[in-house]
Amino acid sequence: MAKITAISSLGWAHYTLYEALPKIAARGFKRVEFASFGTYCFHFNFGNPIPSELKKMLDGFGLQPIGLNYFTDFHNAWIPQEIDEFVHEWEKKIVQLGEVGIPMMTMGFGVRNSRHDQEYQLSNAIKAYNRVGRIASKYGVRMLLEVPHLYGLMPRTEQVLWVFDRLESPNIGALVDSSHWGIIGYDPDSFFSALGDRLWHIHLRDSAGPDTADGKQDLELTPGTGKVDFKKFAQALDKVGYKGDVTVELEYRDMTFNAIEKEYDNGLQYLEIAGWELPANVKKNIGRNI
Repeated sequence: MAKITAISSLGWAHYTLYEALPKIAARGFKRVEFASFGTYCFHFNFGNPIPSELKKMLDGFGLQPIGLNYFTDFHNAWIPQEIDEFVHEWEKKIVQLGEVGIPMMTMGFGVRNSRHDQEYQLSNAIKAYNRVGRIASKYGVRMLLEVPHLYGLMPRTEQVLWVFDRLESPNIGALVDSSHWGIIGYDPDSFFSALGDRLWHIHLRDSAGPDTADGKQDLELTPGTGKVDFKKFAQALDKVGYKGDVTVELEYRDMTFNAIEKEYDNGLQYLEIAGWELPANVKKNIGRNI
């Protein structure tokens, strides 16, 4: 049976990490993933908290960090000079992960576009990924590519597999998000099988809308309110014997704490009905007005 093992701080996107961590601990989760982006959800950028403070906070709440979903801005993969900029940005963050003991981090080079030099862009992305992968290995950090991604350079499984076939660094794996799968609609059985031991991480949330790069879809829905077939997704993971972490990466903005907790209650209950196993402490805390 597919198991949910972790929760993301992204559920409290417009609150601080000082406010989000108590809520995460109260839900009963022991494994936590952080989110930090360029324009919102600044949970672990370069400041409050600093690495030593974050490590102390995690120890205080008895939480184990499993990863950082990190994004600054899209780079133009057809401009090779942007590779150096990308590598520099991610190297700075990797150093901080090593200080805290966060074992994985996402990276994404290139934005979805309709240019005619797609293979050239993917080749530049490979160069960037290999360089970051080698740097991260020195700090004991593994790198993740969230793929396929509606807004990234690899919105199709064929592109994803083309890149993984050519990556030199063994320190790079795939993160698959159910919300992107729900819209793109690829065959999860064949894709997970093709990824093999490069499938390292899973995000769960619901979605609905068109397969476009224009943002005209809902990628931040609570499980049960969109179109994702979570039962089928779980079965596909079971078929390939997936044993890695599965993060509930729900995302809420401009919502009260009470409203967020109700969404989590509904979403977690829906996932359990769909065949997902919840941690025992999480299951018993559903509906307890955290």
